[in-house]
Amino acid sequence: MQHKLLLGIALLLSVVLLVGCSGKPSGFPSVSPCIVNVTNGGTPIADVEVALYPATPMSSTIVGGKTDATGKCVVQTTFANFSKEGAPQGEFVVTLKKDPEPSMARLTVEEMENMERSEIDDYNKKRDAEIAKMEKIIPVALTKKDSSSLKVSVSGETTLDVDVSQY
Repeated sequence: MQHKLLLGIALLLSVVLLVGCSGKPSGFPSVSPCIVNVTNGGTPIADVEVALYPATPMSSTIVGGKTDATGKCVVQTTFANFSKEGAPQGEFVVTLKKDPEPSMARLTVEEMENMERSEIDDYNKKRDAEIAKMEKIIPVALTKKDSSSLKVSVSGETTLDVDVSQY
């Protein structure tokens, strides 16, 4: 009987700990659905890194995401290793980032293991030079918080449509 009681208490404590640890952490902000659609002349752009920088800084909080094949980014808020779809209410500066794809692929770990350090450095310099010469997908002004003119106000369900050809 005592064995069953101890087993029951242990099971109850396990459930309490599991439920207590699986919820959002203390200090996690309330969020509302937020979507950012990125296009170029109406054509969706996939794999754009979207970041939202709050006008009022939020300690250790990351807000953003990446566009899918339709150019849609479902914004997520991350705090203390916990993520949830949506953005906190407030004013944000939005940045976009996507590097052009050079013909030279990134080296794999296996390839690098079979190369001298100087060969790796030379390869990376050539790849970086190729990227520098390529036309930028996202206008440079939209890639930095200090120069981006993209702003969004989140006060409920929010959608921001960005056509980079307009910048």
